[in-house]
Amino acid sequence: MSSLDSTAVTHYEHSTVQIEGPPPKRQKQLTLMNRFSLPPDSKVDQFNKAVVEMIAEDMQPLSIVENSGFQKLVNLLDSRYKLPSRKLIGTTLIRNLYDSTRKMIETILSHTKYVSLTSDIWTSLNTISFITVTVHFFDNNLNLKTYVLTTRKLESNHTAQYLSGVLTDIIREWKINTKVVAIVTDSGANIKAAIKLLGIDHIPCAAHKLNNAVKNALKSEFEENDIDTNHTEEVDMMKLVKMCRSIVGHFKHSEVSTRILHEKQKQLNSPVLKLKQDIAIRWNSTLTMMERLLLVKEPLMLVSMSLPRCPNMPSNEQWQTINDFVLLLKPFESLTIQLSSEQRPTLSKVIPLLRGLLLSVNNKVPVTLTGNFLKKKLLEQIKKRFDDIEEMYPSQFYAKATLLDPRFKKAAFTSNDNANDAEQEVQKEIADCIETNAPERTVLEPSVTQTTLTPEQLEHSSHSKEQENLLTYLETTVTTLRSQTTYTSTAMTLFKQQMLGALCDVALKYSCIPATSVPSERVFSKAGQIVSARRNRLLPDNVDKLIFLNANLEK
Repeated sequence: MSSLDSTAVTHYEHSTVQIEGPPPKRQKQLTLMNRFSLPPDSKVDQFNKAVVEMIAEDMQPLSIVENSGFQKLVNLLDSRYKLPSRKLIGTTLIRNLYDSTRKMIETILSHTKYVSLTSDIWTSLNTISFITVTVHFFDNNLNLKTYVLTTRKLESNHTAQYLSGVLTDIIREWKINTKVVAIVTDSGANIKAAIKLLGIDHIPCAAHKLNNAVKNALKSEFEENDIDTNHTEEVDMMKLVKMCRSIVGHFKHSEVSTRILHEKQKQLNSPVLKLKQDIAIRWNSTLTMMERLLLVKEPLMLVSMSLPRCPNMPSNEQWQTINDFVLLLKPFESLTIQLSSEQRPTLSKVIPLLRGLLLSVNNKVPVTLTGNFLKKKLLEQIKKRFDDIEEMYPSQFYAKATLLDPRFKKAAFTSNDNANDAEQEVQKEIADCIETNAPERTVLEPSVTQTTLTPEQLEHSSHSKEQENLLTYLETTVTTLRSQTTYTSTAMTLFKQQMLGALCDVALKYSCIPATSVPSERVFSKAGQIVSARRNRLLPDNVDKLIFLNANLEK
């Protein structure tokens, strides 16, 4: 190649590089300026707030900002932003977000007339006791709201006097002294006595009472060592539960047996399901264990014949008994789920759902002697623990809430006398409200005038089509009541309700009370993740704030 040709080629190559090269120098300089200059303070504040929200919502340890992987990710997203230190987060940023969130909730609470509380006590991984308090009320738009108020460290023995002082401080700090209608807790003697000292009505958690009823029905008077030498339905029940636990325990501790079981499920074109072990103190886990055993019965029986050291499998009659157990316990599970909702009023559903539960269990037909024995014990326990639920004493709240609920009114009561007593008490309360010039809230009147519960509402009230609808029995009752309603009686009812604007206030008062203390208990599982092995050095004050933010940021 001549020198002239070489020069031409070189010139062509340089010209190509210039044409297809990087953007103009001015644009590159602007990009570098944006990349390496400090972000404005407002942007830094947004970034810091987002980091704290992530820590609270995802239950991350404060030390995440020191993790190299997280630092690399943030640097890649925006290298101008410098993560706050762990100390800054713990001492300042969490408090700032907590303060702003708390102020928002205080503002909402200041505009409501009635609130109810739930409370429970739990112990953290490092054996520190905390008390959690949640608040429930209707906002100005008549939406039922739930917030966690505090998760406070307990500094002394859990006596009634000490717990009463702690609750008093919490109520005063949130400025709801005159607004608390009732407090829902378990039936522990100390917490009941503490609330009595406050002069506030106590409502026992319906879920705890239901749990104790089922636990006692499944409980045996015989000692564990005596079950092999006695032959009664009670002992047979214990033996069966023990056998189920043994089967599940074997597969839980044997990788080989579990793998063979899964292979057999695939061969049979069945869903590949793991066995589930129960927890002795939770009856619903026993139900879950038995349900799963029924689902894997066929592959389980097949593989058991070839597995060495496999526990004895249930006989045909025992399988029938397991089926009876599931048949009888499913309505209790449905009731527990429905009463534990936080999105809708639940206290008013206790009476109608318990009535539906008794009817449901009564209509079940177990095929084994042990199943019939369990049915008898379940009915005995429910009647023993909830027999006075419709009466004005010891608690008037259930009856009043049910009567004021436009879905149920008198139709849910088994006793007309109890329904009439509740009606008289509600009328007295409404009269008192009128005398004291209680503000009228006529916005609720269209709902209050509703006298029937439609099948669609009954289905909606069950919350889940997979759960047994324990309110079906009311369809016939409300249809009968509707047929007896004349135009004149309807007009009179409407006239009375227009005159009694205070009815709305009374209805809101009882509708804001939850039937269970489950809202406080739900905090425990989250708290257990916050106070975990990774973050067991968290100060109690930061535990409180992180749980508060985790529960309330989404509200």
